[in-house]
Amino acid sequence: MCLTLKDVNHSNWRDVAALRVAEEQVPFIESNSYSIAQSMFEPNWKMVALYDGELLVGFAMYGVSKEDQSVWLDRFMIDVSFQGKGYAKRFVEIIINQIKKIYQCDELYLSVVMENNAAISLYEKVGFKFTGEIDDTEVIIGNVMKLELNNYNQ
Repeated sequence: MCLTLKDVNHSNWRDVAALRVAEEQVPFIESNSYSIAQSMFEPNWKMVALYDGELLVGFAMYGVSKEDQSVWLDRFMIDVSFQGKGYAKRFVEIIINQIKKIYQCDELYLSVVMENNAAISLYEKVGFKFTGEIDDTEVIIGNVMKLELNNYNQ
Protein backbone atom coordinates (compact mmCIF):
# COMPACT_ATOMS: atom_id res chain seq x y z
CA MET A 1 0.00 0.00 0.00
CA CYS A 2 1.16 3.51 -0.89
CA LEU A 3 -1.29 5.64 1.07
CA THR A 4 -1.48 9.38 0.45
CA LEU A 5 -3.77 12.33 1.08
CA LYS A 6 -4.49 14.61 -1.85
CA ASP A 7 -6.51 17.80 -1.89
CA VAL A 8 -10.00 17.55 -3.30
CA ASN A 9 -9.88 19.83 -6.33
CA HIS A 10 -11.25 20.44 -9.82
CA SER A 11 -9.71 17.22 -11.15
CA ASN A 12 -11.04 14.74 -8.55
CA TRP A 13 -14.09 16.22 -6.82
CA ARG A 14 -16.55 14.29 -9.01
CA ASP A 15 -14.82 11.00 -8.19
CA VAL A 16 -14.86 11.89 -4.48
CA ALA A 17 -18.57 12.76 -4.70
CA ALA A 18 -19.21 9.35 -6.29
CA LEU A 19 -17.70 7.41 -3.35
CA ARG A 20 -20.30 5.54 -1.27
CA VAL A 21 -20.54 3.88 2.11
CA ALA A 22 -22.47 0.64 2.61
CA GLU A 23 -26.26 1.07 2.60
CA GLU A 24 -26.51 0.43 6.35
CA GLN A 25 -23.90 3.18 6.97
CA VAL A 26 -25.78 5.93 5.11
CA PRO A 27 -27.53 7.23 8.28
CA PHE A 28 -24.15 7.65 10.00
CA ILE A 29 -22.44 10.26 7.79
CA GLU A 30 -23.27 13.20 5.57
CA SER A 31 -22.74 12.52 1.87
CA ASN A 32 -19.49 13.53 0.23
CA SER A 33 -21.44 15.85 -2.07
CA TYR A 34 -22.85 17.65 0.98
CA SER A 35 -19.36 17.87 2.51
CA ILE A 36 -17.89 19.30 -0.70
CA ALA A 37 -20.64 21.93 -0.82
CA GLN A 38 -20.18 22.73 2.88
CA SER A 39 -16.45 23.30 2.46
CA MET A 40 -17.10 25.77 -0.36
CA PHE A 41 -19.14 27.97 2.00
CA GLU A 42 -17.22 27.21 5.19
CA PRO A 43 -13.54 27.54 4.26
CA ASN A 44 -12.41 26.45 7.73
CA TRP A 45 -12.87 22.83 6.49
CA LYS A 46 -10.16 21.10 4.44
CA MET A 47 -11.12 18.20 2.20
CA VAL A 48 -8.74 15.38 1.35
CA ALA A 49 -9.10 12.42 -0.97
CA LEU A 50 -7.61 9.17 0.31
CA TYR A 51 -5.51 7.31 -2.26
CA ASP A 52 -3.71 3.99 -2.42
CA GLY A 53 -1.31 4.79 -5.23
CA GLU A 54 -3.58 6.17 -7.95
CA LEU A 55 -6.66 4.38 -6.58
CA LEU A 56 -9.18 6.62 -4.80
CA VAL A 57 -10.49 4.73 -1.75
CA GLY A 58 -11.98 7.34 0.57
CA PHE A 59 -12.56 10.88 1.74
CA ALA A 60 -12.01 12.98 4.86
CA MET A 61 -12.67 16.53 5.95
CA TYR A 62 -11.06 18.26 8.92
CA GLY A 63 -10.61 21.74 10.29
CA VAL A 64 -11.30 24.26 13.00
CA SER A 65 -14.74 24.81 14.48
CA LYS A 66 -15.84 28.43 14.14
CA GLU A 67 -17.76 28.15 17.42
CA ASP A 68 -14.85 27.44 19.79
CA GLN A 69 -11.70 27.04 17.64
CA SER A 70 -11.43 23.31 18.46
CA VAL A 71 -9.96 21.02 15.79
CA TRP A 72 -12.19 18.32 14.33
CA LEU A 73 -11.95 15.30 12.08
CA ASP A 74 -15.39 16.12 10.76
CA ARG A 75 -15.79 13.47 8.05
CA PHE A 76 -14.08 10.18 7.38
CA MET A 77 -15.20 7.46 5.03
CA ILE A 78 -13.85 4.53 3.05
CA ASP A 79 -15.77 3.55 -0.08
CA VAL A 80 -17.84 0.39 0.35
CA SER A 81 -15.69 -1.45 -2.26
CA PHE A 82 -12.57 -0.95 -0.14
CA GLN A 83 -13.94 -1.53 3.36
CA GLY A 84 -12.48 -4.44 5.30
CA LYS A 85 -9.09 -4.17 3.59
CA GLY A 86 -7.17 -2.36 6.34
CA TYR A 87 -7.49 1.16 4.95
CA ALA A 88 -9.51 2.81 7.74
CA LYS A 89 -7.05 2.54 10.64
CA ARG A 90 -4.05 3.41 8.47
CA PHE A 91 -5.73 6.47 6.99
CA VAL A 92 -7.03 7.68 10.36
CA GLU A 93 -3.46 7.55 11.68
CA ILE A 94 -2.14 9.44 8.62
CA ILE A 95 -4.85 12.08 8.98
CA ILE A 96 -4.22 12.51 12.72
CA ASN A 97 -0.52 13.07 12.07
CA GLN A 98 -1.35 15.56 9.31
CA ILE A 99 -3.70 17.44 11.65
CA LYS A 100 -1.01 17.53 14.38
CA LYS A 101 1.45 19.13 11.93
CA ILE A 102 -0.99 21.68 10.52
CA TYR A 103 -2.77 22.83 13.66
CA GLN A 104 -0.24 22.03 16.40
CA CYS A 105 -3.17 21.35 18.72
CA ASP A 106 -3.43 19.27 21.88
CA GLU A 107 -6.87 17.78 21.25
CA LEU A 108 -8.74 16.41 18.26
CA TYR A 109 -12.50 15.91 18.22
CA LEU A 110 -14.97 13.97 16.13
CA SER A 111 -18.56 12.88 16.48
CA VAL A 112 -20.01 9.47 15.85
CA VAL A 113 -23.50 8.01 15.81
CA MET A 114 -23.81 5.50 18.68
CA GLU A 115 -25.15 2.78 16.38
CA ASN A 116 -22.00 2.98 14.24
CA ASN A 117 -20.15 0.21 16.08
CA ALA A 118 -17.43 -0.23 13.45
CA ALA A 119 -16.46 3.45 13.56
CA ILE A 120 -16.52 3.55 17.37
CA SER A 121 -14.25 0.51 17.50
CA LEU A 122 -11.83 2.10 15.02
CA TYR A 123 -11.69 5.41 16.85
CA GLU A 124 -11.23 3.75 20.24
CA LYS A 125 -8.34 1.68 18.84
CA VAL A 126 -6.45 4.86 17.98
CA GLY A 127 -7.19 6.43 21.37
CA PHE A 128 -10.38 8.49 21.06
CA LYS A 129 -12.62 8.54 24.13
CA PHE A 130 -16.22 9.69 24.55
CA THR A 131 -16.61 13.07 26.24
CA GLY A 132 -20.30 12.78 27.15
CA GLU A 133 -21.13 15.70 24.86
CA ILE A 134 -23.46 15.71 21.85
CA ASP A 135 -22.55 17.40 18.56
CA ASP A 136 -25.77 18.85 17.18
CA THR A 137 -24.12 21.37 14.84
CA GLU A 138 -24.39 19.12 11.77
CA VAL A 139 -27.15 17.40 9.84
CA ILE A 140 -26.37 14.11 11.57
CA ILE A 141 -26.22 14.40 15.36
CA GLY A 142 -23.45 12.42 17.03
CA ASN A 143 -21.68 11.75 20.29
CA VAL A 144 -18.38 13.60 20.70
CA MET A 145 -15.10 11.74 21.04
CA LYS A 146 -11.75 13.34 21.86
CA LEU A 147 -8.16 12.28 21.27
CA GLU A 148 -5.41 13.74 23.47
CA LEU A 149 -2.69 14.40 20.89
CA ASN A 150 0.09 14.80 23.46
CA ASN A 151 -0.30 11.08 24.20
CA TYR A 152 -0.66 10.04 20.55
CA ASN A 153 2.45 8.40 19.14
CA GLN A 154 1.43 6.47 16.03
